[in-house]
Amino acid sequence: MEKFNNNNVLKTIFIVFLSLLALFLVFAIFITIDKYNKKSYKLDVKFKNNSIVELTNKLPMADAIGKNYKGTGVEKGIAEYKEFTISNKNARKVKYEIFLTKIHRKNKDIRSNYIKLYLTDEYNKPVKGFATNQVKSYYDLFALNDKPGSKLIYNGTLVSGESKKFILRSWVADTYVLSNEEEEFNYEIEVRLK
Repeated sequence: MEKFNNNNVLKTIFIVFLSLLALFLVFAIFITIDKYNKKSYKLDVKFKNNSIVELTNKLPMADAIGKNYKGTGVEKGIAEYKEFTISNKNARKVKYEIFLTKIHRKNKDIRSNYIKLYLTDEYNKPVKGFATNQVKSYYDLFALNDKPGSKLIYNGTLVSGESKKFILRSWVADTYVLSNEEEEFNYEIEVRLK
């Protein structure tokens, strides 16, 4: 009788073990398929000109002027006006991040706390994180842990077939003290799935 009970206990343990193993395999397959599907997702990002921002220390400007800059009337490098559109052509809703990556060149860098940024939608309404009376500096942005030298400026979601247009204005703050030494600050605007 005791041998019969031991066999039942061993069978029960074996069945529980197989059930847990099967459950683990189903879970692992689900996660693998989900990760594979996400890797095949892509966003369509189109810049009006290009994604590179190049600023010099030639002429600092006030925030009120920088926020309303329309992309014309000043020499290259004094202020930048970048229009870009992000489109989701995937079958599912996706999360994305807009981030800026510093580009190092031969000249001395302007300190990042003097680089002003203002992100709006296509109707010049400030997006989440940019109030109408608030201007951020490059220094204020959160650094991305997985991309050294990159700073997060915005994150959002797009449903299938949706597009969003953004305008990023950049300039050197009027608190910057002009020097005879040529300084610059360059970065690239990048977008990725989150």
